[in-house]
Amino acid sequence: MNLAVTLLVMLSIASVIGTVLKQNETLQDYVLKFGPFWSQVFNDLGLYHVYGAAWFVLVLVFLLVSTSVCVTRHTPTFTKDMKQYSEKLSQRALVHQPHHAEFTTQISLEQQQGYAQALLQHNGYKTKIKQRDDGSVMVAGLKGRWNRLGYFFTHISIIVICVGALLDSDLLLKYRELTGSLKAETRSVPLDEIYKEAWLSEDNLSFRGTINVPEGDTTDMLFLPYRNGFLAQKLPFTVKNENFRIEYYDTGMPKSFESDLVLTAPDLDEPIRQTIEVNKPLYYKNYAIYQSSFGDGGTKLNLIVHPLMAPVENNLKLDTTINSVEPLKTPVGTFRVELNDFKMHNIVPSSEERLKETGHKMQNNGPTIIFKVRNDQGKAWEYENYMIPNKQDGRWFFMSGVRTSNVEPFRYMFIPADAERKNKRFFKFLQMINNPQNTYDLLTTLYPRDQNLSMKEYETQSRLLQQLVVLFRNKGFSGITQFVNKNVPKDQQERVSEYYYGQTSFILQTLYMDLLVKEGRVADHNAEINDFDKVWFEDALNAINGLSAYGPPMYFEIANFEHIQATGLQITKSPGKDVVYFGSAMLTIGVFFLFYVRQRRTWILVKPNEDGNDVTMACKDNKDLPEAKNEFDDLVDQVKKYNEKQLAAADKPQPTNG
Repeated sequence: MNLAVTLLVMLSIASVIGTVLKQNETLQDYVLKFGPFWSQVFNDLGLYHVYGAAWFVLVLVFLLVSTSVCVTRHTPTFTKDMKQYSEKLSQRALVHQPHHAEFTTQISLEQQQGYAQALLQHNGYKTKIKQRDDGSVMVAGLKGRWNRLGYFFTHISIIVICVGALLDSDLLLKYRELTGSLKAETRSVPLDEIYKEAWLSEDNLSFRGTINVPEGDTTDMLFLPYRNGFLAQKLPFTVKNENFRIEYYDTGMPKSFESDLVLTAPDLDEPIRQTIEVNKPLYYKNYAIYQSSFGDGGTKLNLIVHPLMAPVENNLKLDTTINSVEPLKTPVGTFRVELNDFKMHNIVPSSEERLKETGHKMQNNGPTIIFKVRNDQGKAWEYENYMIPNKQDGRWFFMSGVRTSNVEPFRYMFIPADAERKNKRFFKFLQMINNPQNTYDLLTTLYPRDQNLSMKEYETQSRLLQQLVVLFRNKGFSGITQFVNKNVPKDQQERVSEYYYGQTSFILQTLYMDLLVKEGRVADHNAEINDFDKVWFEDALNAINGLSAYGPPMYFEIANFEHIQATGLQITKSPGKDVVYFGSAMLTIGVFFLFYVRQRRTWILVKPNEDGNDVTMACKDNKDLPEAKNEFDDLVDQVKKYNEKQLAAADKPQPTNG
C-alpha cells in the first residue's frame, strides 16, 4: 500500500507538471523560457515530454504490477468477507467488539430468537441463525456487503487506467530504440532524405503529432517530437485543408480560428467534410484531428534587396516564399537568407498621439516578415521588417528590427519616409554618401579653389571632407570620435573633434541639398528648405549613424505578397483513451461504494441459564462513525423494550368467564 500511494503521488505530480508546462515544444523555446542551465536540467528529467518519459512509463508499470498483486492477494479474503456472517463468534469475542451490551431476559429462547431475526431484517440486515451445541442461538446480521465492491472497483480501475496509459505511451517506441530499429531524425532535410529508422508505419499503436497544412494542400503524414528530433508518422488517410479562417480581437489576440477539412480514406465511399475549430475536432475511427494552431503556409513574396554599401542603385529583386532558403552572393561575402514567417497583422497599443487622433486604443502596423541572414561562418542576424511606414511622433518611418540572439529584444532602425511615404529618397541619399568620388566631384564643382589656397591645400581639404563622409558612413559619428582619440594628441582632441564634426555636417548638408535640387524640391543649393525636409534630414542621419550595427549591408523591402495561411493540426491515435475512460468510470463507482456503502455486522446471542436467557448483543461497523453507536443503542433499546413488554403481558391477570 505504501508503494502504491507513493507511485500515485509521483504520477499526480508528473501530471500537474505535464498540464502546467507546455509539452513537446522545441528545445530552443524552453531555453528562452528557463535559460540554458535549467532548460537542460528539465530536459534531462524528461519534463518536456512527461507522459513519454522513461521514468513515467516505469512508474506506470510498477503501479500496475503492485496493484495487480494487491488485488490478487486480497480478492479471496474480501470475497469470503462479503459472504460470511461470522455466526460462530464466541461470547467472549462479542464482548470485545467496538459496541456491545449484555442483559438477562425471562422470555423464552424461541421468542427472543424470532424477535431478534425480525428486528435485524426490519433494519435492512441479511440474517443467519446458528444453533449451538450448548443450546444457545446466534442471530447474525450482515448489512452493506457490497462495500467490498468499492475495493475491487477502485483497485481494478487503477489497473485499467495504467493499461490505457501504457497503450498510449512511448513504451513500444522505447523498445524499438533499445533494439536499434528506431532513430529520431535531428536534421532539417526533405522527406525523401529522412532516416528509414525515423519512419513509423500506419499500424503504429498510438501517437500524437502535429503538422502544418497550407490552404489548398493535402497531407498523409505528420511529425512526432521524439528525443531532440522527430519521427515521421505515415497516416492511413489524407487530409486536405480547403480553407482556413481566423478572427482577431481589437487587442490583436486571435479570437477564433477554424479549418475546412476534407478527409479521404480507402474505406470511405464519400470523403468526410467537416469544419474544425478549437475543442471541436474531427473523429475518424481511433483518430482525432484537432485544431491546435495556425501559421504561415508559404506566403509568396516579392522582395527588393537594397545593398546598403552600393554607390549606385543596384537593387536585387527576389521572388521567394516563406519557409524558403535563398543564397545571396554579394561583394561583401556569401549569405543565406532564411525566410521564417510572415505576419499579416501586427496589432500594438496606440501612441497617445494616435489615440487622440483616432480614438482607437490599438493600431495595426501592417504586414511584416521575419527572416535570418546567415554568413559562411554560421552567424545569423534575425530581422523583422515592416512593409508600410508607421507614424512615430508625427513622422512616418519604415521600421526594421535586428537581433543576433533569440533571447535579445529587437533593436529597430527607423528609415524616414519621404513626402510620398516612400523610402526612395533615403536610399538615394545613402548611395550619394556611399560614393566618395561623387562627394569629391560635388565639392570641387560647388566650391572651387580660392586664390588664397594652394592647390595642395585645396586638394588636402577636399580629400579630408571626402574621408570624413566615408568614416561617418562606416562607423557613424562615434567612428569620428574614435579616429580623433586614436590619432590626435589629447590636448587637441576637443578642438579637432569640433572641427571634424562641423566639416562632416557641412558636407552631409551639401550632399542632401544636391539631392533636393535633383528632386526639384529646391531651386539651388543655397535655397531655404521647409520644416519637413529639415526633420527628414535629421532622421536620415540618425538611421545612417546606426547602420554599422545593422548587420550585413542589405535591407529587404516587401514589394508585394500573396498571403497563404496554414492550419496547425494535431492528430492523435489513442486506443487507450476509451480504456482510461472505462477505468475512470470504475473508479467513480468504486469511490461511491467506499464512501456511501457501510458494511455493518450485528450479533445477538441468546444463551439459556438457570433464571432465563442471557442476551449478548454486539455491533461492528467498518467506518467508526458516531451514528454506528447510536444505531446499536437503538437496537438494544428495542430488544429491551420488547422483553419488558412481553414480561408485562405475561404478568397481567387473564380474564375469566363469569
